[in-house]
Amino acid sequence: MQKRSIENEIKARAASLGFPLCRITSPDPPESYTQYLEWLARHHHAGMAYLESAYHKEMRQDPVRLFPGLGSIIVLGFPYNLPSTGQIEHNDRGLISGYAAGEDYHLRIPRLLQPLIDFLVESFNMKTLPRVFTDSAPILERELAHRAGLGWIGKNGCLISPKWGSSFLLAEVFTEILLNPDTPLDIDYCGTCRRCIEACPTGCILPNRTIDANDCISYHSIENRKLIPEAIMERFTNQLFGCDICQSVCPWNRFSPMDLNNEETSKLLTLDQMVSILFMDESAFNERFGNTPVSRVRLTGLRRNILIFLGNTGQMRALETIRNFLATESDPVLQYTANWALRRITSK
Repeated sequence: MQKRSIENEIKARAASLGFPLCRITSPDPPESYTQYLEWLARHHHAGMAYLESAYHKEMRQDPVRLFPGLGSIIVLGFPYNLPSTGQIEHNDRGLISGYAAGEDYHLRIPRLLQPLIDFLVESFNMKTLPRVFTDSAPILERELAHRAGLGWIGKNGCLISPKWGSSFLLAEVFTEILLNPDTPLDIDYCGTCRRCIEACPTGCILPNRTIDANDCISYHSIENRKLIPEAIMERFTNQLFGCDICQSVCPWNRFSPMDLNNEETSKLLTLDQMVSILFMDESAFNERFGNTPVSRVRLTGLRRNILIFLGNTGQMRALETIRNFLATESDPVLQYTANWALRRITSK
């Protein structure tokens, strides 16, 4: 089998497995590593201290350090539905981000890619088995995807494909096989558009196309396990887990083959459903969300985010619910957030 046909075969097999975006890049060190260090130096990673550990810095500096003998990197995109702007504007429904509406991608993507791994193993006499990563290792994924030609890095920091917009998750297959790399997409199609910047409720999008996590709703609703600043809570809109606003308003996502009006696009929770979560136990939470990305925020975090939603809706009928919750809750973060929600409602 000729080398070029190997690359085409890899891409065809990837597409058949649900990865319409698939291209190849070399294992060269990333050029954006210096920007990563500057981002850390400015403390834009907020409370994610692990990102500045010696291990994370070392691994991100050169992918070969993560996979000795690395020959090529196969970069793939797995599409998902984004919430529509109408869903984001729901003031009576809580919203879970599109990528988190179903099975945890950390589990699903490696399983879906296993036939491709089997093909590579069967086709080559490997000393080391390929490894699959999807937001699961210290890799500067966006640069690898950009370098492979999947798209360009937009003003909101997301990788944007001319065909698929930004509504896809990235995955990488590290392999010792030497493959011909694809050509990078070196055109910036954002132009003068500023819709993502103007739509961000907290203004966390920076001019250098990175995000200040200190002001990011997605960071606070998922990664921050502590108190959330009141100025941020007031701008949460209806976000319960993650935030897709800067992507949903992006014109390039209008051209995505995914259906933005599909009811399964994201998980919208009614007030009754949110109230039930406030009073459910750990066992019920694990049964409902255990195999989804929502499990990362844990029951305490999801309760906190629901209390923020209730405070921002300003509905007087939520007062009794919050007071009943406070009567039995001892967690200091939840107590603080619940009292904030009470003040927020009564002030409205």
